[in-house]
Amino acid sequence: MALESIADGVYQVGLGYVNSYLVDGDEGVTLIDTLLPRKEGVVADGLREIGRSFEDVRAILLTHSHADHAGSAAAIKAASSAAVYASESDAPAIRGDMKPPNPPAPWYVQPMALIVSLLPAPPPTAVDVYVSESNDVLPGDLRAIDTPGHTPGHTSYLLDRAGGILFVGDAAKATKDGRVVRGYFNRSTTAVDASLRHIAELDFQMAAFGHSDPIGTGAAAAFRSFVAAL
Repeated sequence: MALESIADGVYQVGLGYVNSYLVDGDEGVTLIDTLLPRKEGVVADGLREIGRSFEDVRAILLTHSHADHAGSAAAIKAASSAAVYASESDAPAIRGDMKPPNPPAPWYVQPMALIVSLLPAPPPTAVDVYVSESNDVLPGDLRAIDTPGHTPGHTSYLLDRAGGILFVGDAAKATKDGRVVRGYFNRSTTAVDASLRHIAELDFQMAAFGHSDPIGTGAAAAFRSFVAAL
């Protein structure tokens, strides 16, 4: 487990191939995504490093329903009594009413996507609050940004701190040299590219991703450079 401070009171908790985020504040901790199933101990270790525990987690924000993001939500909700926030479109898969949808993977990673689709669904958990860009229900200085495409209800979250930090989930990823790309499991679709264009309309300095290191400065400009070529 690696814990990295990416801004004042904001921490990336990573496994090396997937990330979740802790947003610490006066009223407690908001957790954004929960890693794979049975990785709640990794999140607990990250909380312990910043002097917190599951009892301090007030909200669990899910970007989408896939097991590498919602996998430990049920266990962390049980340990913390935190409310789970997610989009209404992704809620049925998070609740276990249906299997999480396959991502729109391009043809050249379809074999890998098939393997991923065969993984067990995450343990189901209730969604307490539906989020959307038009519904201001998030705690603290966070707001939802509708970014469908990777899943029907994929949601990113914008934190009004450090010039703006966008938690992108799997709507995109960053290269090692700080460029924005769609990511391995996002081919060009109307929804995927519309969400990228929507992100590029926002103002923020940092972008934190589900499967890559953050872009620490000029992140909105990096999105604008990418969408200019679409």
